[in-house]
Amino acid sequence: DGGGSTRARRRMVSLFPSRGRLSLREVSGSLGDLGTFIPLLLGLARAGGVEPVPALFWAGAFNVLGGLTWDAPMCVQPMKTIAAVGIAEGLSSQQVALAGMMTSAMVLLLGASSAILLVARLVPDAVVRGMQLGLGMSLALKGCALVAADTPHALPPLQTAAGRYAVAGTALCFVLASRHAGERVPSALILFSVGVLLAAGQLAYAGEPVRFRPVAPALWALSGVDGTDATRALLDAALPQLPLTTLNSVVSVCHLAKQLAPEAKVTPRSVACSVGLINLLGCPFGAMPCCHGAGGLAAQHAFGARRGVSVLFLGGCKMLLALALGGPLVSLLGAFPAPLLGVMLLFSGVELARAGVRLAAAGEEAATVGLVTAAATLSLRTGVGCAVGLLAALASGGLGRACKLLWQGELLQWLREGDAEPPPLLRASSAPPPAPPAGAPAGAAGGGAAGSVSTAEAERGEPRPRAGGAEEGTGTV
Repeated sequence: DGGGSTRARRRMVSLFPSRGRLSLREVSGSLGDLGTFIPLLLGLARAGGVEPVPALFWAGAFNVLGGLTWDAPMCVQPMKTIAAVGIAEGLSSQQVALAGMMTSAMVLLLGASSAILLVARLVPDAVVRGMQLGLGMSLALKGCALVAADTPHALPPLQTAAGRYAVAGTALCFVLASRHAGERVPSALILFSVGVLLAAGQLAYAGEPVRFRPVAPALWALSGVDGTDATRALLDAALPQLPLTTLNSVVSVCHLAKQLAPEAKVTPRSVACSVGLINLLGCPFGAMPCCHGAGGLAAQHAFGARRGVSVLFLGGCKMLLALALGGPLVSLLGAFPAPLLGVMLLFSGVELARAGVRLAAAGEEAATVGLVTAAATLSLRTGVGCAVGLLAALASGGLGRACKLLWQGELLQWLREGDAEPPPLLRASSAPPPAPPAGAPAGAAGGGAAGSVSTAEAERGEPRPRAGGAEEGTGTV
């Protein structure tokens, strides 16, 4: 009857609430974070860290789940530390999957309590920024090596060094010009499209047919895992990723979401549970380790996304491409021109390293700790760099600060009362945060957990989140 159908419709609306109307603005905004997603997916797939079809399919499924959970353009980004280590240090697909699962399990456990805020303040800002600087430079060096590498099976113009450098130089100039023109130019998407066309030309030139064969969107990624894989995944990727995930993907993204989409009710606990569950579900079946990044949310908002429908659209497109073009996608990615991929990885590394450049304004002691961390990360393994940075922070006054907090009882008081902000336990000395301008809201000072806006970003009207200095790139190449 009519009453029964009305009640059924109401139940459906409560189960699947409206996520806005799909418009050109929302479609444009959904592409805002592809500048980070595409290069890291390509680079990790070429390095053997993931299979491209399952990685693309699960990334789309994660987008859909995010769009159904929050009515906000919550992006799905690769876990940048794990991706950078996988590309630069050659992690296997089993190690990448294990690293994503380990990080997510820790985030899920921390998210069930206020302990995630404690971890966010436990790791010094300088160590996090130093790791980003070192990993970004490692990724940039990997991109430069791809440009210089011989490609005997490429198109004739790309088989010579002059041809490779000409293509890379043209791509480099294009990206720089597009960044100068404004972040709304999807340079990564354009470079990817050009690369796909060149890859198709290379396959045609070599006489290799593009087979439209189905490729399974899920595969078991943990086959043959042993203790060595688990140890390397934990020390070299999972533990270094943990502070970046807690800061950028949980704390910082929630502060930014309150500014951009307050009605979405994005909370640290819900984000931490989301990051934990999607990776524990997807990584064993070929997903690339992913998280929700504050930089990606800012980028999608800057491109026009305002509602959850934008990420629902993006997720559906990723899943459809993975299912419909699985076979050709594998062939095209295998033939993707190395010079173009090198330039994309170069700018992804530069974007990741930009946070480390801010060390110069953090005070001499914090800059020293950060640069020591960056040097150890760049020259040694990532896990060793993280450990060296923590030791440097402890030796630079962090140990005394922790003992003082324990003696004064501030830490125990926070554990008992569960305040929103725990005391900073280990933090290298840095310059005091600037006072907020007259009329600014509370928490607008540079050192707070709330978002701050730089002069250039204020002129563009694009807020940048800031939580402990762990912000990552805006998601554009």
